[in-house]
Amino acid sequence: MSTDQTLGEMVAADPAVARVFQRYRLDYCCGGKQSLRQACAAQNVDAEVVLREIAGAGAVAKDEARWAERPLDELIAHIIDRYHAPLRVELPRLVELARKVEQVHADNPDRPEGLADLLVDVQSAVESHLAKEEQILFPLVLAGRAQNAYMPVQVLTQEHEDHGQNLRRIRELTRDFDLPGHACASWQELYRSLAELEVDLMDHIHLENNILFPRALAGGA
Repeated sequence: MSTDQTLGEMVAADPAVARVFQRYRLDYCCGGKQSLRQACAAQNVDAEVVLREIAGAGAVAKDEARWAERPLDELIAHIIDRYHAPLRVELPRLVELARKVEQVHADNPDRPEGLADLLVDVQSAVESHLAKEEQILFPLVLAGRAQNAYMPVQVLTQEHEDHGQNLRRIRELTRDFDLPGHACASWQELYRSLAELEVDLMDHIHLENNILFPRALAGGA
């Protein structure tokens, strides 16, 4: 690997690299077309330090598939099972949890004011996005007609950008998931779950932007 490779290429070649990028806040999903050098410069991070950490991280975990090499029907099934189904359960739970925290701690200046409303918007956007994939894009790919999917892919890619902006807004409202010392158990669970949501959404978007969409449009199987 080199600093001239794009973040998306590097994670596609070795999914374990994603965890290194997450530590340095390097966007490998929506920003996956940036080179490592460009992304590090934007974050004021030494690209060579990141590259050395990647080298030290070792090979991909044995139980982590290299989805860039798997058939597209397997990749789509994985995306639905691993990301779509859990999101439909998790997002309503997070909305309810955020409402509870904001209401119980209404007099606390550290509360994440406005978070529940933002998560309602996130839930609506994500559920609409998942439906488009499952009802339009995925059937085209599975029927071998992905060459007709250019416009749906453009729409879905733009929606991924919107999801990325929402993740950044969540970070702002939670002050990078910084819990005050007096945070109750519900507040702690909310921030823990939001951090997990961020990782899952980034991995989800990476699989689609950097692997599924390019291979589908290129006529892959």
